[in-house]
Amino acid sequence: MNPLKRTRKLIGHVLSSSQSTSTDIPHHSPSESNTSPSMTHKIGKHMGCSKGSRWIRRRGRISPRVTICLLPDDVLLDIFEFCLPHPLDRVRTWPKLVHVCQRWRYIVFASPPRLDLRLLCTERIPVRKMLDDWPPLPIEIQFRFVDRQDEDNVIAALEHPNRVRSISLSGITIPLERLAAVMQEPFPELEYLFLQMLKGTVLALPNTFLGGSAPRLRSLHLTHIPFPTLPRLLLSSPDLVDLSLDRIPHDGYIPPEAMAMCISALTSLTKLSINFVSPTSRPHPTNRRPPPIARAVLPALTDFDFCGVSEYLEDLMAQIDAPLLHAARIKIFNQLVFGIQQLPRLIGHAPALMSYNTANIDIYANHVAMTFLSMNRFSITGVLTFEISCRGVDWQVSSIAQICNQLSSVLSSLKQLKIYVLGSIPQVDMDDAQWLDLFLPFTAIQTLEISDKQSLVVSALRGLSGESATQVLPALEKLHLPEYQVYQHWTWPFIITRQRFNHPVVVLRETI
Repeated sequence: MNPLKRTRKLIGHVLSSSQSTSTDIPHHSPSESNTSPSMTHKIGKHMGCSKGSRWIRRRGRISPRVTICLLPDDVLLDIFEFCLPHPLDRVRTWPKLVHVCQRWRYIVFASPPRLDLRLLCTERIPVRKMLDDWPPLPIEIQFRFVDRQDEDNVIAALEHPNRVRSISLSGITIPLERLAAVMQEPFPELEYLFLQMLKGTVLALPNTFLGGSAPRLRSLHLTHIPFPTLPRLLLSSPDLVDLSLDRIPHDGYIPPEAMAMCISALTSLTKLSINFVSPTSRPHPTNRRPPPIARAVLPALTDFDFCGVSEYLEDLMAQIDAPLLHAARIKIFNQLVFGIQQLPRLIGHAPALMSYNTANIDIYANHVAMTFLSMNRFSITGVLTFEISCRGVDWQVSSIAQICNQLSSVLSSLKQLKIYVLGSIPQVDMDDAQWLDLFLPFTAIQTLEISDKQSLVVSALRGLSGESATQVLPALEKLHLPEYQVYQHWTWPFIITRQRFNHPVVVLRETI
């Protein structure tokens, strides 16, 4: 085996060796070797450091042993870079290399940027001692659960703001103001920030958080954390790619005008998520303004996620355009009237969302969801999902009908509609006309698939007579029903009426 292949194989053994957890996370000095004796012997043999002959017999000839020591440093560095795993896992594996020998340690520590070396600060690690023992490398902070036991470790890592590249603090149970007090200075190298507070009353992050500036920040996730002065921080982060504000408390409410203004400067933003906890987070009627003439363009935005009231969504959509948008997930709290007049305009400026061919309506006990899909032969190219939190099939169908009537321009290209009534749905005294109002905007549907054990949809179709049977779903050609409903008498009046008016429908049996 040639030296290059031998070295790659050896490094693979080193990185995948199942030693004690101390080799995975560098909480001890790099000069302390904790590699097992068997691994040390194997490494020494390949490097020409073990006892034994320097000559080998190969095919009847005596030749000098070829060892890794013959490889120059730059070649070893290339092999290190090739063998190290993805950057997300590299922070846990690269310390194994520096425990092999002094030469490898020198090569690794001489090239921190190329190998993307970082010190991992996490649970059960004496962070302060580790940072004192190891070289001043960039820091990555990862704590899945932050309680008083780990508070000192988190603060010890945050006391090096010029070195911190990534902060991920989940399940924070200690008072947030203690962490915020340490994070008043700028973190000039910070690229990733994830803060998740458990449920409960929390104080808002101050306007001096991160010194009000994070110039290299690329990903920001805040969960159940109020941050009213967030726009100031976003304006200092022009390279932000991913912004997620989840479970925003009411005291962390940011008006849609302020939100639109700050995200309009984020030209690299690809993912945007805004999710409120309560429907009380809404624009005040007296503060709502007419849509602006000029809208801000988010040229890189592809994914949008929203949870709140339709008034906030409407005011936000009125001020932005996203030509590359291909996935939008919208959850709206229960309300009497849903106003989404600005959404069709936004969709009209996003080619991936303009031509849907399939729609799914899923009715559950406590909410209803509607998904529009744009598909080609190979993949899904566009997704638009609505979810409305409400109970009762009558209320759910009425809510979805309001949405569909405002999206008539989007529904014109739909060819297939699937309706699923899922779970245990309470019996309600529902007017069949509500289903018919839902069907009216679907003028191009050719295939209708129904899965409804209570026969609510089929019962509504049965009530159609005369020309009204052709005015609802006029392009319908195929009706997919569960096997147990195909032979029920409820279906046949609708089928016979369509046949009589030269709009025949073929009933297909589905095994469900």
